[in-house]
Amino acid sequence: MTSVDAPPATSAAQTTGATQASVARGGWPLLAILTIVYVVSFIDRGAMSLVVGPIKEDLGASDLEVSWLLGLSFMLLYSVLGIPAGYLVDVYRRKRLLGGAILLWSGVQILCGLSQTYMHLFVTRIGLGVGEAVLPPAASSMIRDAFPPERRGLAFGIYNIGPLLGTGLALMLGGFLLHFASAGHLAGVPLLGSLKPWQFVLVVPGLMGIPLALIVWMLREPARRDVRSDDKVTYREALRYVWAHKGIYLPLWVAICLYGIAIGSQMAWLPEIISRSMGIERPVIGQTLGAAALVASPAGLLIMGSLADWLQKRGMVDAPVRVAIGSTAIAAVVTALFPLIQSPMVGVAAYAAQTFFFAIFAVAGGATMANLTPGNMMGKLTAIYYLVTNLFGLALGPTVIAFAAKLFFAGPNALGHAFVTCYVLAVAIAVLMLVRVSRTIRQSSLKAA
Repeated sequence: MTSVDAPPATSAAQTTGATQASVARGGWPLLAILTIVYVVSFIDRGAMSLVVGPIKEDLGASDLEVSWLLGLSFMLLYSVLGIPAGYLVDVYRRKRLLGGAILLWSGVQILCGLSQTYMHLFVTRIGLGVGEAVLPPAASSMIRDAFPPERRGLAFGIYNIGPLLGTGLALMLGGFLLHFASAGHLAGVPLLGSLKPWQFVLVVPGLMGIPLALIVWMLREPARRDVRSDDKVTYREALRYVWAHKGIYLPLWVAICLYGIAIGSQMAWLPEIISRSMGIERPVIGQTLGAAALVASPAGLLIMGSLADWLQKRGMVDAPVRVAIGSTAIAAVVTALFPLIQSPMVGVAAYAAQTFFFAIFAVAGGATMANLTPGNMMGKLTAIYYLVTNLFGLALGPTVIAFAAKLFFAGPNALGHAFVTCYVLAVAIAVLMLVRVSRTIRQSSLKAA
């Protein structure tokens, strides 16, 4: 059993040897499919941001009630059920668990699109979170086992294209579907013809997950690295390990929570803010922001992830964190300039730059967790990591902005000013937390040497 008092550096050290230092057979196809699953999961949860206006009008919901749909309803059980999911991931076949979860959340997403009342939509959004709770621990555990430490920056960089690419595709696909349905092209089509445009936008992403579940079941699952068949730990032992290395884990988790507030608020409100402040039609917003994200987010993740791997190979033990510190600070500065933008073209360029530089933040968290966490704890600690990120970050993000706009700002641009203020503050504090993580990793490495 892994000692909870072992230094974090031992997890990486255990991966020496020809077998442990190589990418597992089928590792790259596995990574590609897991990334696609992550993309589709964000399309499912993000498609709603483009149809906030129509949902408000049709269901008679306020901004605050919509914020609960965008954040709290999904994240509530998504975060909590990640804990038992993490336990299952450390014990059972991960691809079987994940395939079943994809089928579940795809079916519930279709039910979201069939909602006729606010409460029906709220409950089905909760159900969507139940299904998606398996994805973070299962995917992180398999990626850790498929790739050695010196390749994990790129691997987690590719995987973390999912949220940003999924957000972009949700906007692009949602914009196309909204325009298609609003133009009356569904008239007379069986089943779909009776749906309102916003319902059609929510139903289609659910249909995409069904064949994806079958593909996941056919994947080659990697053998677990550094774990014997009897090498199991409880959640209590895993938390003791975290506490023994709290100088790294606690500030890292605080930083990723603040990241969740920033990215969650942007996913939820940015299209609506642009629509209100510039008067641009929602389908145009979705297609434009989506196209920018499709280019900027993969570029940022691949370039910054490769840079982190390159630096780590040359002895920089905290490479993912250090790259994220500089890159994220630039993203915060760009976001602070958003209120000064008057031209749509300049706005698109600023959004692309912000997305490019902010993309690496999630990689810093995922790669650092994978490098420092023993294999027999990866599922459990990943579940806790995402519990913090989602319940206190992504779930609160949309509501924090709605409350801040109501309490501290006035006028038609109140929501936009609240978003920029909260985003910049959250990211600034997160950068300070990463600085502390970086310092502690370097100190631990020197002691281990």
